[in-house]
Amino acid sequence: MKRILGTVKIPDRLTEEMSNDLKKLGVGEITESVVEYDDFIRTSRMDYDFVYREMITDKKPVVYLDFYFEDTDEGRDACYNVEFNLKQIPLNLRYEFK
Repeated sequence: MKRILGTVKIPDRLTEEMSNDLKKLGVGEITESVVEYDDFIRTSRMDYDFVYREMITDKKPVVYLDFYFEDTDEGRDACYNVEFNLKQIPLNLRYEFK
């Protein structure tokens, strides 16, 4: 079975605000992980993941918020709703197989 995994990469200071924004858009469970600066730089796509300048300049850990959508018409609609209405922040969408 597969599902759609979304990740938002943000500065630590925005964790609560972004979690609340995601929940208002219908996201259920959100998993938070802290990624060290060097790992973030090594694994990120330069033009896509650096939404906030401070994620590069401050050289601090970055927070990844992960959440899921079912691979159904309803899940894809919910995913589109979040992606369309969540500021200008890429969701880093991909399929995950369980």
